[in-house]
Amino acid sequence: MATRAETARSFGSALVSENFLFPTLLAAFVLISRILCRGPLYFGDGPGQVGTIITKTYIVQPPGYWLFDRTAGLFSDPVLAISAMNILFSVAGVVVFYYTACLLTGKLNAFLAALAYSTLFYLWFSGEIHSTYATQIFFPVTTFYLLLMFDRKRAAWMLWLAALSFAAGAGMRPSDGAFMIPMAMYFAVFRMTRKEGLVFLSLISLFCLGWLIPTWHAFRYKDGSLGPFATYCMWFATNPSILTGIRPYTLANFVRYGLPIIVGFWPVLGIAVLNAIRNRSDWRVKAMLIWILPGSLFFVLIFISNAPYLDFLSAAILLLAVSAPRLMLLTAIWNAVVFLAISPIPSKNLAMNVTNCFVLHYTHGGIQQRKNATLSELEGWAGHQ
Repeated sequence: MATRAETARSFGSALVSENFLFPTLLAAFVLISRILCRGPLYFGDGPGQVGTIITKTYIVQPPGYWLFDRTAGLFSDPVLAISAMNILFSVAGVVVFYYTACLLTGKLNAFLAALAYSTLFYLWFSGEIHSTYATQIFFPVTTFYLLLMFDRKRAAWMLWLAALSFAAGAGMRPSDGAFMIPMAMYFAVFRMTRKEGLVFLSLISLFCLGWLIPTWHAFRYKDGSLGPFATYCMWFATNPSILTGIRPYTLANFVRYGLPIIVGFWPVLGIAVLNAIRNRSDWRVKAMLIWILPGSLFFVLIFISNAPYLDFLSAAILLLAVSAPRLMLLTAIWNAVVFLAISPIPSKNLAMNVTNCFVLHYTHGGIQQRKNATLSELEGWAGHQ
């Protein structure tokens, strides 16, 4: 029987082995950094999420987030539960990203890309606050990884897990789940047999009922109408956007979407676009573009509020640039500096307030200052409307 010392040496050897060193380092970095930087109950949805758990209604404004709040409600302290969930989603998401990148490039490149993923300023922010965004650090890339593995191995259990991952991610943030439907359809139609595709889509539908039915029930009034959910759908149908006319308010969607993307990804954005063009015939690149584009079009043309809305598509952008290790390292360092060292700067200047609202609020300094003002609320914007 092995002694305690021998067991410890064996465990240490496993951690530093070729297969486990990088993911172990990534997991430790994300876990420690999120614990050190987390703040108290914060952000617009945070108090609402906690309140629904305490009252056991488990829905806030549509689309409700029933699955997220119900999961947090399994624990006695909802504030601690949400914080722990988001930290664990961040850790798991970065590790799964690493294994996904390993399917596209070498292990060192994959490690550096995962490091960049872990430090993206708004993803880091998402893991620190009490909202649903951090779930999308994990579920979309996990679904993509499982679908890539199924394409390689054709193991039925991988198809089941991919469907479950998709449904769980959609349950945590239904809007992001809707944006992922085209990618799921792409795999079902073009990378699976007719039977496999039918099974995959049927499983997704079945698993989604697990959160759709209680969400639907929670939003119904006694007369059977959907009440706030119908109002929510009507709001999106009538919300001013670039489709209804070009005005400062509607043009702001471009800035809300584009500025965090540029700030977070500028070192690798060019190579990501170039690789997408050069390798456009690669079905994996097509899948990643289908992962990115539907949500991006919605954000630009219809509505985007916060930089963490971009969580669900961020992995795909980095995966498109995974072959550029030096630029990935620069991306990781740059985003760590942005998150840790730069805070919102009080100003009456429009450009500075745009930067505050769309970038700097999503940093450690923003968490400490508890800044969540919209651009229209900041001094100096009123005169520019």
